[in-house]
Amino acid sequence: MHVYAVTSQKGGVGKTTTAVNLGAALVAEGKRVLLVDLDPQASLTAAVGARPRRLTSGDVLRHPHRILDAIVPCAGGMRVVPAAPSLACILLELDQMEAPAHRLLTAFSHVKDLFDYSLIDCPPSLGHAISNALTAADVALVPLQCEFLSLRGLADVRDIAGEIQATTNPGLRLRVVATMFDKRTTHARDVLDEARNALPGLVYETVIPRTVRLAEAPATGQTILEYAPESNGAISYRALAQEILQEDEAYGTPQRYSGSHAEAAYSGT
Repeated sequence: MHVYAVTSQKGGVGKTTTAVNLGAALVAEGKRVLLVDLDPQASLTAAVGARPRRLTSGDVLRHPHRILDAIVPCAGGMRVVPAAPSLACILLELDQMEAPAHRLLTAFSHVKDLFDYSLIDCPPSLGHAISNALTAADVALVPLQCEFLSLRGLADVRDIAGEIQATTNPGLRLRVVATMFDKRTTHARDVLDEARNALPGLVYETVIPRTVRLAEAPATGQTILEYAPESNGAISYRALAQEILQEDEAYGTPQRYSGSHAEAAYSGT
C-alpha cells in the first residue's frame, strides 16, 4: 500500500480537493483507495458525502486495531476513515499514549493488504495529526497554490519533513503539485518556476488549474470525475494519477505495506 500525506502549513491551497480527486483518479485506474481525514474540521468527510459510523479517525488513533470498524464507503468508489470535531480533543490526549507518532502507522498495518493507496488529508497546523500522517506516509504531497505566500508554507513543510526523516520515518519522500494555477497571470507562472528551480525533480509536471468546477463538486458530494468528468480539473487529476503511478511503479511497493491483496475483505468493508 502506497501512502500519501497531503499536507501544507497554509490553508486553502487545495489539500482536500487534491486528496479527494487524486483518489478518485486512482480508482479510475483500477486502484483501491482509502482516504483518511485527519482534520478536525472534517472537510474531506463532507466533500465525499461520508456518513460516519460510531468510530472516526480520532478513535482509530486511540485504538489502531479498530480501523476496519471506522471505514465507510464514499464518493468515487473509495473508502474513507471520516473525521469529527472530537478529533481535536483526542489529538491532545496522544501525549499520554504509547508511541504517539506511530498510531496511524500501526492502524495501517491492519489494512495494508486491502488497499493499493491511502491518501491522508492533514490539517494546516503542527501537532500529532501531522506527525502521525508523515510517520505513516511514503510521500508528503504538498499542494502549492501558485501564489507567493504558498512558497512560505512549502518551506515549512520541507523543514517538518526533514525532522520526520531524521526521527520516525527516514524513507519519507517530498513531492509538490501546483494547484489553483492561472496560466494567464505572470505571477502564477513565476511562482511555479521558482518552485521548480528550488526543488528540482520534486514538482510534478501536472498542474491543477483554477476552475469553478473543482469548487462546485464538494457541494454535490461527488468527485470532479463524477461531477464534471470532461472538465480541465478532472483531466488534470487523471494526469497527476498517471505521474504518481509511474513513479510508484519505479519505486516498488513499500516493504512496511507490502503483502497480498485481500479482495473479499475489501469488498466487505
